[in-house]
Amino acid sequence: MNKSLLLCLLLAAAIGAARAEVCPDGLEGPDCGMCIGGSAIGDAACVNMTDYASAFCYSNHTWADGSTSKTYDCSTEGTDYAGTVDGVWAQCYADVKKCDVHFALAGSPLTCSGLNCAFDDGAVFCSYTKCKCDATCPTMNGVSLGYLLERMTGKTAIRCEASWPEALCSFEIEGLSAASEGFQAYCKAAECRKW
Repeated sequence: MNKSLLLCLLLAAAIGAARAEVCPDGLEGPDCGMCIGGSAIGDAACVNMTDYASAFCYSNHTWADGSTSKTYDCSTEGTDYAGTVDGVWAQCYADVKKCDVHFALAGSPLTCSGLNCAFDDGAVFCSYTKCKCDATCPTMNGVSLGYLLERMTGKTAIRCEASWPEALCSFEIEGLSAASEGFQAYCKAAECRKW
């Protein structure tokens, strides 16, 4: 076997193994905060995270009675936004009425925090939003994106179709002109619940 080919195979195997070890058993997503639904290891991860022996991973986009938080892990592949929006994920907390939506717009990572949120079936509606750059804000046409984001306070909505395990979700962040009509992504969603 060619030494270069062997080296490439070994590097690929090492990278694959490293990626597989990024999240603890039963968890996935960009911050390793989403349980893996429909699996015993996802249920076990929920038991460890909540300290409830009866905890289980509920993998669904629906906000039901007893839902306290939900994590969305999304991809824009297969949508019209695949070339401009990526790295999409969100974490929502019903108890504090807040959703943090993370995404990169034209390569610039942003976080938009929706506040005073209402949770209804497969949707989230937030009446106030504050966005910021996760890294240094780029300058476009002589104006800092950070300057524009500081002045933006529109509404945010997340609406997901009824589907499992992935659903097409629409993210609408008012005032963000580059995504004024929002963007779409295919998302998995999960939360830890207890009996």
